[in-house]
Amino acid sequence: MIRSHVELMATLPTNVVNRVVETWARTLKSESEDMYAKILERIPDLKRFVERLAQASHDGYAPSLNPGFTSKSDQPASEIQAAQASNLKRSYEKYAAKLQFLFGTVDGVGAKRFKELIDLMKQAFGSGVAERTLPFTGTKIEGRGCAPIAALWLVNDLRVLDWLRAGDKVKEGGPYLVTVVGQRTAFKTALNQRLIQAGAAIVKANYNATIIADQNARTNHLVQRFVDPGLGLTPFATGGLSHIDYITKDDQLFLDVQVDQI
Repeated sequence: MIRSHVELMATLPTNVVNRVVETWARTLKSESEDMYAKILERIPDLKRFVERLAQASHDGYAPSLNPGFTSKSDQPASEIQAAQASNLKRSYEKYAAKLQFLFGTVDGVGAKRFKELIDLMKQAFGSGVAERTLPFTGTKIEGRGCAPIAALWLVNDLRVLDWLRAGDKVKEGGPYLVTVVGQRTAFKTALNQRLIQAGAAIVKANYNATIIADQNARTNHLVQRFVDPGLGLTPFATGGLSHIDYITKDDQLFLDVQVDQI
């Protein structure tokens, strides 16, 4: 018997993607000069560069070399580490010059080159974050995406009813707790992350059927690990009576969530 069934949008309309991209670009441009000032405040000179960047990089790199290591040119690990630290310190001038080049005033426009770079990056941002991540995480403008909605749905958090969007469809029942109460938080976090990863992989693969099936299998396996056996639910499986599957319809992606009780 189907206890709960909801179909969630997992695709952002083109106009929404464009709006998100434009908002991202406009915000970065408007904050660019303040951004530069904050960078200079935190790293105003070579001393602070060494403390905040160079030394931290060296501390992370040094342990990666075995103390007994010797390069093909017979250079011991200690000398390699010292050379890496020295090179980092000498890189300050290049670092400062690049910052000045990007954020300096050109033709009376502050951070002109940085703003031009943002325009060049808009397409990459749109095809990356806006298309591969935001449909699943959600946006401040459009609301939460299908991943957090599904995660709350399956822990019976009634706040999710206020999160449903115009294109989402409740087909049977309502939110349903599939795990034990003590595992709600862990399950919700794990499922949210899994759905975001799966969605991004599917979009990157251009909705390839094999990739969709593989990602759905991983997601259902995760859910089944958390299911409370005392509920007598049909095991979660791709295409099964209980499932949480990404599906395609009319060239759009949806997340179909169904809970069935034996």
